Amino acid sequence: MAFVPHQPIPSEVQECISDCQECGSICQETINYCLQMGGKHVEANHLRLLIDCAEICQASQNSMLHRSQFEGAICGVCAQVCQHCAESCAEFTGDSQMQACAASCRRCAASCRRMAEKMPAAAAAM
Repeated sequence: MAFVPHQPIPSEVQECISDCQECGSICQETINYCLQMGGKHVEANHLRLLIDCAEICQASQNSMLHRSQFEGAICGVCAQVCQHCAESCAEFTGDSQMQACAASCRRCAASCRRMAEKMPAAAAAM
């Protein structure tokens, strides 16, 4: 196997990695918050979205860090899940934790969408 020298991660990819890390973290925090709040906060579909969002953000982050051939496809799925999670969290008007989670999910969705659009060949590899 030939040695491939390390190439720095482009700034736009680094930004997406950072957005995924932040979104995954706030979704994890929000899961705990929702469990404490109870009521509508713990509805199954809402909690599943938070869990899915946290996990796909981690997968997306990892795929970009190791430059997976599937990173475009993974980022595309991440964008979709983050958008749905943002919409679910945004329904909790007047709740600063939920609004912060929605904002982070929107940012991550936009960032991952840009990455997915820049890597169409990776998505086609599936």
